[in-house]
Amino acid sequence: MQWYQRRVREAVVSTQSTGATAVRWETLERKEEAGSANQRNYPTSNRRNPVDWDKVEAEVVKEDAEDKKEGDQAMNELFQKIYADGNDDTRRAMIKSFQESGGTVLSTNWDDIGKKQTEVKPPDGMEYKKWNE
Repeated sequence: MQWYQRRVREAVVSTQSTGATAVRWETLERKEEAGSANQRNYPTSNRRNPVDWDKVEAEVVKEDAEDKKEGDQAMNELFQKIYADGNDDTRRAMIKSFQESGGTVLSTNWDDIGKKQTEVKPPDGMEYKKWNE
């Protein structure tokens, strides 16, 4: 049974309610009990076997870490790692070579890329055309 009452006056706001347990509040903020500071309470409709969502989250993160990436996804992650771990010259070389070549070349050597225009090198069996041709 839920009961709720609210009164608002010029300088006073008074509320009263009943709930599942009778608790006397000393302050408006909840005092953390020892050992329960890290424990989260999630709403659930399953009272007999509530799900521990922290445990589920840990399992999903573990599975993602163990999951082997394949194809384009693995290659993208490798390039992201190289870019993130590289110095400024490496990042600059990657950006310049990729943009100037239309996405067909990706170099990390700034000494080579910084001196000249990067030429387009399409994959074998393909030819490069500008979009308006």
